[in-house]
Amino acid sequence: MNTTKTVLIIDDSPTFRTMVSFALKKIAHFGNEIQAADGLEALDALAKNDVHLMICDVNMPNMNGLEFLKTVKADEKHKRIPVIMLTTEGKDEDRERAMKLGADAYLNKPFKPNALKAEIERLLP
Repeated sequence: MNTTKTVLIIDDSPTFRTMVSFALKKIAHFGNEIQAADGLEALDALAKNDVHLMICDVNMPNMNGLEFLKTVKADEKHKRIPVIMLTTEGKDEDRERAMKLGADAYLNKPFKPNALKAEIERLLP
């Protein structure tokens, strides 16, 4: 995989963003990483950067992950960027709602780095 790929990590917890970042460094597929604390910051980051994959929480202030997902998937420029939802929301209906809105994968916190790696490799062959 090309190391010039950029991942956008969207989560309101700085600690969790750091954990995802650490896991991504172990996977070693990305040359760049951008972090956002909510969907609004993420939309701003998308407007300014060439992003290849997004990892997004559901529960965030200002614009939650599902609102962000719906907005991104409705945007012709960004709708093909894979989105992995990574959240504490583990009910089947939560997963189904995210997938209907266009999520490409749905993982629960706490996550296993190997599960994240498998989804990334599936989405970015």
